[in-house]
Amino acid sequence: MRKAVNSMTDDGQSSSVPPAPCPGTPEEWRAYLTEYSDWALDSMDEEELADLLDPRFQLIRSGLSEQQVSSRWLGYEPADEQLIAATEERLGVPLPPSLRAFLRTSNGWWRVAGWIDSLHPCAEIEWFTKCFGEEWLEEGSDGSDDVFRFGLVIARGEDVLLLDTSDVLEDGEYRAYLLAVKYGQLSDPCDSFSELLTLGREEYKDVVE
Repeated sequence: MRKAVNSMTDDGQSSSVPPAPCPGTPEEWRAYLTEYSDWALDSMDEEELADLLDPRFQLIRSGLSEQQVSSRWLGYEPADEQLIAATEERLGVPLPPSLRAFLRTSNGWWRVAGWIDSLHPCAEIEWFTKCFGEEWLEEGSDGSDDVFRFGLVIARGEDVLLLDTSDVLEDGEYRAYLLAVKYGQLSDPCDSFSELLTLGREEYKDVVE
């Protein structure tokens, strides 16, 4: 598996990546994601940006629209409370506070980790078993496969971001993981969607820089 993202650097110093709000207000998320957009766009060279805008490239991977580039906003319109509530009703579980606040700022997002193409909008958040089947589950399991059995896929590319809805923290957040599907291995657990997003950005930073 690729090296798991970590909130500390090798010399023990805190990550240089700005932490995502937790749970955060839509205003705090807007400020964070505006800075994220500027950073991501400024890290691209002209060739990479041209590829991302190419419709042929977008048949293979998540690209960008002219509007996203010109507005310097790598997200979309916010999800309203009615849409978020409908998503929770469809799934049968509440979304964690930090993800709810994110969705109220942007209903989905572009790349959020080195091998994650996009963060899902409400309509695409789905159970792991529905996306990948039940072959990841162990018969007579002792609970070690709960992250797959009760996991929500909230972002996908070569890897996926997972929320373990069976592991709820006091603040209403779920334990969160990055799963390298190709290798069948999980990152260390994060204590919130926000923390996972911060670590994903650290991984993305290592890729682009």
